[in-house]
Amino acid sequence: MNSQTNEYRFLYTGIFALNYFVQGINQSIFAVVIPVYLLEILPTVDLGALSFMLSFVLMPFILKIIYGILSDKVKFKKIGRRKPWIIGPASFSGLMWIVIAVLLTINPLSAMTIFTYAGFLTILGIAMADTAMDGFILDICPKNLLGRTTGTVWAVRSIGIIIGGPLILLILLANIVDFKVVLIGLGITTIIFSFFSLKVRHKQYPERVPIIQNLKEMFKKAENWKVYFFSLFMAIVDGVIFVFLALFILIKLGLIAAEGATTSSLTSAFNLYPVQAFIAFLTGIGVFVGAILGGQVADKISRRVSFIIRTLLTSGALALLLIPLSVQFAWVYLIFAILVGSSSGWSNSAFSAISSQYAQKYPQAPSTYFSVCTSFVNLGSQLGLIFTGMIFRTVSGITTSVLIIYAVVFLSMIILSNIAIIPFALLKRKNYEISLESGRTKEEIKPSKLLKI
Repeated sequence: MNSQTNEYRFLYTGIFALNYFVQGINQSIFAVVIPVYLLEILPTVDLGALSFMLSFVLMPFILKIIYGILSDKVKFKKIGRRKPWIIGPASFSGLMWIVIAVLLTINPLSAMTIFTYAGFLTILGIAMADTAMDGFILDICPKNLLGRTTGTVWAVRSIGIIIGGPLILLILLANIVDFKVVLIGLGITTIIFSFFSLKVRHKQYPERVPIIQNLKEMFKKAENWKVYFFSLFMAIVDGVIFVFLALFILIKLGLIAAEGATTSSLTSAFNLYPVQAFIAFLTGIGVFVGAILGGQVADKISRRVSFIIRTLLTSGALALLLIPLSVQFAWVYLIFAILVGSSSGWSNSAFSAISSQYAQKYPQAPSTYFSVCTSFVNLGSQLGLIFTGMIFRTVSGITTSVLIIYAVVFLSMIILSNIAIIPFALLKRKNYEISLESGRTKEEIKPSKLLKI
């Protein structure tokens, strides 16, 4: 094992994972907990205002390339170029949660306005810290550990997003603690975890970082555009999976009535939400397991093999949802939910291992490169939602059969996810397979028979 690998400690992955986990909860609380809280304390909730709040609050993630440039370019001699952009913005976000809790105590009827504008500032800090954390991993993590490291932190972050909000809401429904206490606790935790990054050893870089020159090269090379389109199609069904999966299972369990594009609850929200939270929990377990295994395969066997398994797993998991089961056996779909979650987690690991290795080809600006890739990931997720929504509306206009509608949607998702095969096949293997890099010793290269696949 090379000296760089020896310098990287497992503790660092743990510190990164803690920060990603709390970042995931910060996002989940807006999507899951706050809408329910608003319904509880306000006389009426305007759905248009709620939709604006959610889109406005998450807007800072669109600008990740700017944060990537900042964390690549601006640095401090004693603590490096990443830690200031992790600790500063994360601490700001933590303080904003405390401010929000105070404002809600003073004027609870202004909750929508408070969450909209203070929430934007909170997520702005989270997005900046998230981008700097990505860059920190790229700075110090050896290539032969990239898949496992990024797979682990992606898994933990996904757990925070998928399970964090539902668990908090269940705690609130049980009247264990007050909502404002939860916000203060989340703020303090966000701040404390960010300071753990001081324990991670950082690298020293030259004073001058030619960002413009690096950007030109990133967008000029055809090989990079293959990576960007690969990133887009790897994520094109991610948003769709979690939007449609829980709804589909609730319909099959007989808890929601559906005819065409219209749905209605057959039980109270209090009875419905624990089931939805349980589905999210099972999906989260799948995400965690898939991400961990995907990273292990990417590092220890082959990045190509990891991608092939991801493609088969995603197609297979979605195909299982096409099996028509009666209400009596609908619980089997819960098992399928775990497999769907694992396909998403594995996809994240396969993407991260490949895009991270490409990002390390720009040692002066890896955060900028990776933020470009994640911008295409976010674009892919949004396009997937748009395409699938169009398909859903079109098919539901032709038939009212829920089985046919969801069958077409899931088949469309399989096709969309498999388009990633095209840009992946065009990538040069020597750019993402560790064993094919020039200059590596025989001791560092441990070829596997699966590399021939």
